[in-house]
Amino acid sequence: FGYRYMTSFHWSVTQFTPASMEVVPRNALERTFNIVMIFLGLLMFSSFISNMTNGMTYLTKRNYEKRQQRDALVSYMNAKGISLKLRH
Repeated sequence: FGYRYMTSFHWSVTQFTPASMEVVPRNALERTFNIVMIFLGLLMFSSFISNMTNGMTYLTKRNYEKRQQRDALVSYMNAKGISLKLRH
């Protein structure tokens, strides 16, 4: 019963991860090891995606702050009547 349960669990885990069922474990220990490796791979992959998302969020925020500073500077120069020649 235990081996069949582990086989079913292994198959279900491979359905929602990028893993496949091509590796055919021959006993319960190999199947358990395979399931653990799938979960570790899922953890690593989700961590990688999280880091990429955080990096993109940081760059977007930084870009937005630079744009706000530039817009504030342009508004200031327009309000003070600074010529185009002095601006560049």
